[in-house]
Amino acid sequence: MKIKFLGAAGGVTGSKTVLEVDKELYLIDYGLFQGSSEARERNWHHFARASEVKAVFLTHAHIDHSGLLPRLWKDGFRGEIYCSEETFKLCSILLMDSAKIQREDAEYANKKQYSRHKPALALYTEDEAEAVLELFKPVKFDKCINLTDHVAFSFHWAGHILGSSFLELSLSNEKGVKKTIVFSGDIGHSRNVLLKAPAKLCKADILVLESTYGNKLHSRIDAKKMLEIFLTSIIKRGGVAIIPSFSVGRTQDVLYLIKQLIDEKRIKRVPVFLDSPLSKKANEIFNESFASEQIKEDVLRDGTIYPDTLKVSETVNDSKSINFKDGPMIILSASGMMEGGRVIHHVKRRISDKKNGIILVGFQPVGTKGRLLLDGIKMLRLHKEELDVAASVFYVNALSAHADYLDTLEWLGDAESKPGFIILNHGEEMAAKNLKIILETQVGVKTTIADFDEEFYLESL
Repeated sequence: MKIKFLGAAGGVTGSKTVLEVDKELYLIDYGLFQGSSEARERNWHHFARASEVKAVFLTHAHIDHSGLLPRLWKDGFRGEIYCSEETFKLCSILLMDSAKIQREDAEYANKKQYSRHKPALALYTEDEAEAVLELFKPVKFDKCINLTDHVAFSFHWAGHILGSSFLELSLSNEKGVKKTIVFSGDIGHSRNVLLKAPAKLCKADILVLESTYGNKLHSRIDAKKMLEIFLTSIIKRGGVAIIPSFSVGRTQDVLYLIKQLIDEKRIKRVPVFLDSPLSKKANEIFNESFASEQIKEDVLRDGTIYPDTLKVSETVNDSKSINFKDGPMIILSASGMMEGGRVIHHVKRRISDKKNGIILVGFQPVGTKGRLLLDGIKMLRLHKEELDVAASVFYVNALSAHADYLDTLEWLGDAESKPGFIILNHGEEMAAKNLKIILETQVGVKTTIADFDEEFYLESL
């Protein structure tokens, strides 16, 4: 029995881990690399053993965990993909949207001739995304499924986004060695705006644990208060507030906070534009799940998460028309890291006007446009065009759906029992190193950090 890390090791995107049990091959997540050109180049790597993979266990729908599944199908995978019911619904829109964006970006790159590839190609097609969706097998939370004589699994609520889970795998080999390994996926916390805290960690011999915020604490200041301060600053000067936001999870959080601020008269009642076809579809899935046990009781009592000034763009012309409107107003658009999507066009239009502001509300990995803004860059390059950064740049660091290191300690402290061994992944170098020290000193569990392409033999752990 062994695992091998093919992504989210030394970084926070491209989550993918190979599990081998008595010559049977499995994958935990198969996500898209994002950020630097070096990281994105890995998306094009051919997985030679794709046709051997019996099943994929998908922890949640975010594209850095699911976004290469169509590429896996293209490489020959025809097994089954297990996930929660909500994860399947979200992947049904996310993967199709990812394929569409890549096609459109390739077409735009060819038109503007700014790609070093001639011609620029999409990583995968909409047909390939549709084909891989046929392989999904949704399962209910906490239901143990005996997949083979050597592999049983169950998903447990992770509190990160709708449908997110941590994966419990009970494994055995032909020699009778048994191991329980848990993959945390992305773990949430009790301060999530809309969703309940994660379920308790089950007993585990080995825990593969995310370390995204292993060296940081999220602000315990009310996210709504931070958003109020930043929005008021932009609105008072008649500006446009652009909020690059992940379509699944973060967009719904921000819309609900804006609704509360308007309803409570803490900000001026201004138009709120949601310019993201994917976010619109994600909202519809959230509406379908509104009575779910995953959603907090006070949110359910409110009855809706949307401000009454919300205007949703339906067409490309609707999106373009926003660029001809004057502030004050608020625009939410994807992607949250400013690595593609319609938000790029809104930022290009508004970034050089000091009346305007960009409010970043999610983690910005090294190499992304959002991270460059956060680090204070004065000139931002978008679509081969150099743009002066005159707009204000704000960061709401209290909205992360990831646990910080105190949240992680709390989750481990509430567990049925301490894990026997911890492997850290899904974190940048300093975050993982810091969390390793904390876990070994505070929790008393031997901990190591996974490197890209590193293998671990489970019998020896």
